[in-house]
Amino acid sequence: MRELRFDSLISRKRPLFMFSMAVLVWIIMSVDTFSLMIGSLVILLWIHYYFVVISVKRLNIIRTIDRERLFPGEYLTLKYSISATSPMRLELIATPTLVGRYDFASTKGEKVVVGSEHAVSFQYTVSFRRHGEKDISKLEILYRDPTKLFTLMVTYSLKEKILILPRITDPGNFPIRLRELLPGKESDFKLMEDLTDFRGIRVYDREPLNRIHWKASARMGRLYSKEFGFTAVSKTFLYLDLNLSDEVFARDVWERIRVDYEETAIEVAGSLIRKILTDSGRLTLVTVGEKVSYTDDTGRDWIDFFEVLSMAHGCEKGPSFSEYISRDMGRYDPTTTVVVLSLYLGESVLPDLVKARSRASRVVVLLMPFGLRKPGQLPGKSYQMLPMAMEELKRRSSLLEEEQIIVRVVEENRSLAETFGEVCKHR
Repeated sequence: MRELRFDSLISRKRPLFMFSMAVLVWIIMSVDTFSLMIGSLVILLWIHYYFVVISVKRLNIIRTIDRERLFPGEYLTLKYSISATSPMRLELIATPTLVGRYDFASTKGEKVVVGSEHAVSFQYTVSFRRHGEKDISKLEILYRDPTKLFTLMVTYSLKEKILILPRITDPGNFPIRLRELLPGKESDFKLMEDLTDFRGIRVYDREPLNRIHWKASARMGRLYSKEFGFTAVSKTFLYLDLNLSDEVFARDVWERIRVDYEETAIEVAGSLIRKILTDSGRLTLVTVGEKVSYTDDTGRDWIDFFEVLSMAHGCEKGPSFSEYISRDMGRYDPTTTVVVLSLYLGESVLPDLVKARSRASRVVVLLMPFGLRKPGQLPGKSYQMLPMAMEELKRRSSLLEEEQIIVRVVEENRSLAETFGEVCKHR
């Protein structure tokens, strides 16, 4: 519960001023009883105006929010309480201003009648579509005089922001390849399986016959295999590239594509981070955007990483991703998997990927220029046309898959689980 303070006032009193000047000229031209009465009325209107100004500047406004962290599409409730210190009864229209980067939550004004007798309470329910900080500091108060001669727009504010976290999506499996053996820890790598830790079943995929769960297969009508927990831990460097590459030519087009890509890439990164940390993996997140940040899992859980992702934003002219992967080569070892999420990479990045692979176990690059199919949507026909540089990268990368450098250009009609499932075929 926080009390808002008076911030600014905009007064539109031109009709009142023009009316007052006309009455003044009339009184000067013909002084009589009627003109003096009208003059007195004008004086009363100006007194009324100044009393209203003082009253709306001294309102007591309290704001309460039900939470400070939420996901896109979830609803935030803002509760307001307004009371007046003056005896005047004022009919006001209160409208909160809720803004964020690439996002704006429109709200309808709420009509309230305030006086000194009691406080008036009302609330708004809003939701945001995109991640990031959203400013809920301001509340605009509009007063329209019944005579239509003046209006007042008063802004009350108290600095307060909420954080919209990335959406949580189930990514399915993802190929984090080699592991650092840590007894008692669990991971998704099939090394040193704990046969006492039965996790469930999944569709059979060319595994030894002793892995088949025969009872479940008989019930389901197709082959299913057993899944167990494991006693090793993964080590991942995840690069989230949110900036527009210098290799892009039609920058005005790709600038608009980049805005939608940013939301998708952060959602995919969040899904990967949650899966890696849930499986007790080790993780370093490198966010390359307007600012470059390094976040590791020391003393953090996936919620802490989601807060970092919520604050991340890219730009059209920012740091280059290749500069930082080159700088981090000395931190890779044979237990490291390097994962790169990017909008646009040309074949010039291949030397960096090859060098990274010489130090690490596997390099996985996902390019997502046109987004992903949302869960629950049916696949449709793809009309995407890739730039020539990206097509060449895609063609040449197919020769590197045997060397554990996997580059995938994600189609817009594929889901996240399908994309990761395809990448998982390369073991």
